[in-house]
Amino acid sequence: MTTVLIVDVHAEMYRDRLRAEFPALQFKLFHKAAEVTGDLSDIDVMLMFGIEVRDFMLAGAPGLQWIQSLATGVDHFLRCPSLKPNVLITSGRGIHGPPMREQVVYMMMAISRDAVRAVGDQKAHFWERRLWSTLHGKTAAIAGTGIVGSAIAELLKALGMHVIGVTRTPRHEAGFDEMIATDRLLDAVRRADYLINMLPASDDNIGLFGAAVFGAMKPTAYYISAGRGQTVDEAALLAALRERRIAGAALEVFQTEPLPADSPFWDLPNVFITPHIGGYVIEYEDFIMPLIVDNMRLFLAGRPAEMRNIVER
Repeated sequence: MTTVLIVDVHAEMYRDRLRAEFPALQFKLFHKAAEVTGDLSDIDVMLMFGIEVRDFMLAGAPGLQWIQSLATGVDHFLRCPSLKPNVLITSGRGIHGPPMREQVVYMMMAISRDAVRAVGDQKAHFWERRLWSTLHGKTAAIAGTGIVGSAIAELLKALGMHVIGVTRTPRHEAGFDEMIATDRLLDAVRRADYLINMLPASDDNIGLFGAAVFGAMKPTAYYISAGRGQTVDEAALLAALRERRIAGAALEVFQTEPLPADSPFWDLPNVFITPHIGGYVIEYEDFIMPLIVDNMRLFLAGRPAEMRNIVER
């Protein structure tokens, strides 16, 4: 008998869809990490976003065999001291292209067109026509050229932008006009009208976006952060924004989430904030369930090596 721990606000939905395919599965459901209690010693599989995992869950599940991340990133799982080497981890990689590219373009337009001010004008019943600048003809540099970065590039290219990819493995990829190695990041930064950070929080990327990067940006350029907050030196970013050394920033991710109420980012007039919702779409479960079902079928059949999105570690 296989028992699955599901920690998610839509835990019942995941259970019902899995049970329809695999009626013999047993489940333990919780809506968030703070609610997880009781005996976990019979857990074979965990299904959750990494942000919900706590080390006690892994320590209390000695028979755990497989973790299916609901997100692309698995860094939260990898940082758990009680994660055993034999536990298989699979990610949600591959499903986030459509929502994330729309999110990034939304952020780009919101900060460049000063959407916060427009909303204030509407609330005040104040009519003022202000010039705005198109994305067409501008240059975007995207750090992180995986599935999501490539999806963003294709959309920006369709909007008439020149798109530079920044990656540790330069290669030809649809949607990118150029590919630049990460050690030449500043060359791309100097040319960008929009600097887009889609990097995961791997050891090589921690704090990569620091004073040197923000100092190299054009004063008319915008910084877009939708990868992981740990890749950013937030003090350096704050200084650049406060001193108007860059035009502004649209921020989706932070080092501490939820963003504390006393964070200075909230009140900066040249910042647009979204609460880590890039993949938080109504259709999310429809995107990821085929992957989960395929992996569960292979897992139950004793064919783990064939499962999709296995994380090498």
